[in-house]
Amino acid sequence: MADPTWLDRHIPGRHGEVRVREYLPPGDIVGPRLVWVHGGGWVVGTLDEPEAHQVSLRVAAAGLPVTSVEYGLAPRFPVIGPLRLRRSPFRYPVPQDQVMDAWLDAGATHGGPMWLSGASAGACLAAGVALRLRDGEGPAPAALAFLYGLFHGVLPPASAALRRRLFGLPDLRVMQEMVRRAAVNHAGSDELLDNENVFPGLADLTGLPPVHMLNADRDILRASAENFAHRLTLAGVPHENWYLPDTTHGYLARPESEAFRVGTRAIAGWLAR
Repeated sequence: MADPTWLDRHIPGRHGEVRVREYLPPGDIVGPRLVWVHGGGWVVGTLDEPEAHQVSLRVAAAGLPVTSVEYGLAPRFPVIGPLRLRRSPFRYPVPQDQVMDAWLDAGATHGGPMWLSGASAGACLAAGVALRLRDGEGPAPAALAFLYGLFHGVLPPASAALRRRLFGLPDLRVMQEMVRRAAVNHAGSDELLDNENVFPGLADLTGLPPVHMLNADRDILRASAENFAHRLTLAGVPHENWYLPDTTHGYLARPESEAFRVGTRAIAGWLAR
């Protein structure tokens, strides 16, 4: 069978052009379009990274069209010492707006049902856009899919079960501080860490479409995904929340791994179902 084909486009957006890469399956289309947002802590990641390109290729090979979104990145931040932010035009709300602009363009260009999905920090951006779409900013997705998603600026407390799975990994408090620093760097200030528009894990999730989640087992960010799933339950949103045993954060960035194959099969299976 032939491989998927792809095409880079630059679409107009409210902050300038947004680069997207569109993937077309080699054979019959078997499900809705996936609009995919890579992760990277809001500081790294391009359309060429495995978490963007290889994921999109694998899903397209299963018969699903894909639009992968590239958004503006904030500068890297210091991991120790005072958190002094460098100037950047790509802090909130710019990356979220760029994902929104890509979503609206995909709907206008291709039509038909679409899913909105993302990994890690990309899941945060996608979930924020999903809430804006729920509130009337554009056509709602048929469903959402999040892989090892981050939805909070300050991580919720880790459950006892998660703490047991993290045994032997880097110090929990160090990892929590790293997440907080990344979130401040994305938002632009400490004051926005409790802003539900920036971090959708704090928002009322009522009215979202069905949500599918696949988390890494040994991952401190799992605390954010578990809290998000709990809030989906409280909001009455249909959802499923699964874990890949013995995996760590970012498994979709490792195409040679079994976890990558399972994760991409899960995405394609959700869409085709």
